[in-house]
This record gives sequence, C-alpha cells and structure tokens, in this order.
Amino acid sequence: MVGRISSFHNYQAVQNDIRRQEAKIYHNQAQLASGKKLMSPSDNPLATHYIQNVGQQEEQLRQYLDSIVLVRNRLGHQEVIISNAEDYADEAKRTVMEMINGSLSPEDRQAKERELEELADNFLNLANVQDELGNYIFAGTKPDKQPFFRDKEGNVTYAGDDYQRKMRISNSLEMPFNNPGSKVFMQIDNPFGDYEPDYQLQEGSELLLEKATNTDPQDQSQYRVTFVDMGNGKYGYQLEQDGSAVQAGEFDPKTGINYEGVNIELKGQISPGDVIELSPRKTFNIFDSFKKAMEYSRDSVADGSATAKLHQVTREFHAAFIHLTKVRTDIGARLNTLDIQEQEHEDFKLTLAKSKSSFEDLDYADAVIEFNENTRALQASQQAFSKTKDLTLFNYI
Repeated sequence: MVGRISSFHNYQAVQNDIRRQEAKIYHNQAQLASGKKLMSPSDNPLATHYIQNVGQQEEQLRQYLDSIVLVRNRLGHQEVIISNAEDYADEAKRTVMEMINGSLSPEDRQAKERELEELADNFLNLANVQDELGNYIFAGTKPDKQPFFRDKEGNVTYAGDDYQRKMRISNSLEMPFNNPGSKVFMQIDNPFGDYEPDYQLQEGSELLLEKATNTDPQDQSQYRVTFVDMGNGKYGYQLEQDGSAVQAGEFDPKTGINYEGVNIELKGQISPGDVIELSPRKTFNIFDSFKKAMEYSRDSVADGSATAKLHQVTREFHAAFIHLTKVRTDIGARLNTLDIQEQEHEDFKLTLAKSKSSFEDLDYADAVIEFNENTRALQASQQAFSKTKDLTLFNYI
C-alpha cells in the first residue's frame, strides 16, 4: 500500500514538472513572437504599473503636441493677415503723402481718394477675416460673431471683446492663439501724445502739432491755442482751458507752451489767427484714420487746416504700421515658444520611450538562451518521466 502511494506521488511530481516546463516554453515562445518582455501584469506588477503611467504621459504629450500644431496653424494664419495689414497701412500713408503734394490736380486727388476707399474696404475685410472653421479671428472670445461693422457715416465699431482664447500646450503653459481686434486695430498709441489736434489755420499756414502731453491723468480738459502777431517778428499766444483763458505770452518754438503739466510742442510756419484745439485722446483706431483721410482729401490743397489734418493722418498711419509690426513680432515670439515647447515634448517623449523599452521590450539574446535552457529542462523531465512511469517493484523480482 505504501509502495503504491509513493509511486503515484512520484508520477504526479514529474508530470507537474513537465507542465511547468511546457508553460515556461510557451511563455518564451510568446515573448519571442511579440518582442515584448511583459506578456501579462503578473510577470512584473511593478513594471506594469510604471508602463501604464508612461502610457498616460505619452497620451498627454500627444495631446499637447496636437495643440501645438493647432496653435501654430492659427498663429501662422494671423501672422500673414497682420503682415497684409501692415502693407495696407504703409500704402495708405504713402497715398496720403502724395495727396498733400500741391502739384496734384483735383482729378488726381479724386483718384487717390478712390485708392484710399479701396484700401479701407480691404483693410476692413482683413479685420473681419475668418479661419478654416468659419471663426472670426479678431473677435476675441466671440469667434461666431462678426467683430467690425461700418455704418452709413463710415464709422467702424467693434462688436467683439478684449479677451484672448488660449490653449494648453504643457502642464504649466497656456498659449494665446488669437489677438482681439480692439487691441490690434482700435487701441493704437496716439503719436501726438495725450491729445488729438483740430486745426483752424489761415490759408497757406504750415503750423502743425508735434506733441502734446499732460502729466495729470485726471485732467480731461480741452485746450485751445490762438496765435497773434506781436509786431516784432514774433508771435504771441493765448491758451484756453475749457473755454477760459488761463495763460498768454510770447511763443518760443524751442520751449513750446507749458501750463500746469501740459506741454505743447509745435512746428512749422505760424500765421496770425491760427488756432489749434486739443482734445484728450490716448489711443486712436486706424479705421478713423481712413475715414479722415478720405474726408480731408476732398478739400482744396490751399486749405491749411485740411492739409494739417492730412499730415496728422500720415503720422497715424505710420503709428499704426509700427503698432501692427509689434503685434506681428509678438506672434513671432509665440511661434518661437511653440517650437521650443514642441522640442521639449519630443525630447521627453524619447526619454519615456527609452525608459518604457527597458521594462517592456525583449532582449532577444537573453530570451533565446532562456528558451534553450527551458527546452533542455523539458526534454530532461520528459525522459525522466518515461523511465519513472514504467518503474515498479516487479522489475526487481
């Protein structure tokens, strides 16, 4: 009885060993076929957990890289639009400068006015441009609504908002991928400082405002300067604040006019009776510049006030050109940031791939050695089993 139990257990042990060796070989074959070291989480639970985390990070990187591509396309489109807007602003400036030239005939000035009208229309179309999805680029966070509208009088209003749309391109960085039209076209720094000039000049006068500033930001008064001939080859002035005379004296072109923080610098030839009115204005919009350019181009070349306003418009177009260049430079800086961030993601993606490979990918040399060892072990177990299963006490009687 004892001999029978012992024989059964020997038989069962050898058979179990064969099964284990076969399982190892099957596992080796699966590894060699797939090229993967880990065939199931039970092979190495810690490595499996790490690989899962790496997979999540890779997916996050993929989303960031997709976002970078999208933002780059949007910014690239805007860069082209802003570049075109620069060209229109520069061309408008040159056209107005030609209109100031007294040699142009009335017909020539009318032709220049039509050119300005065409430029203004094209510029407005640029400001209302849409992307490939039909979204208005310069509408802020209201891309489904047209941002700029022009009324019958030629005044352009903005219907968007002042905010930027952003997209996350890394764990710590959100990239704006649009520029609100109000800041691109409507809030351009006034080249004359803190005021806008309005001229009432004598025929042939060449008086122009160079700059007018005020150190008191709370002062919203309107100022008026009137010039008179003092009879000694010099000119006197009277300064009014909101209709009340506050200062008078001899005008010195070197020092200009100074009154309680208000500094007025002028240039050009003064004529007796010239008047300049100054209204507070920190910024201007380029659409108004187009409108004024067309309005004052209809006046006579001999009209000093209209010519002075055309000079003002040329400086505004030049300021708009510089402003648009800054906007385009900012877009270029964002594109550079995208390139840097994309390269960082690609480098990190490569690092993750290498780290993941060390846990997941199979070393074929080691796997072949292990497969051969397990094969020889299986063969030995099978030979031992073939001998053990026929072994009984009757063989020794």
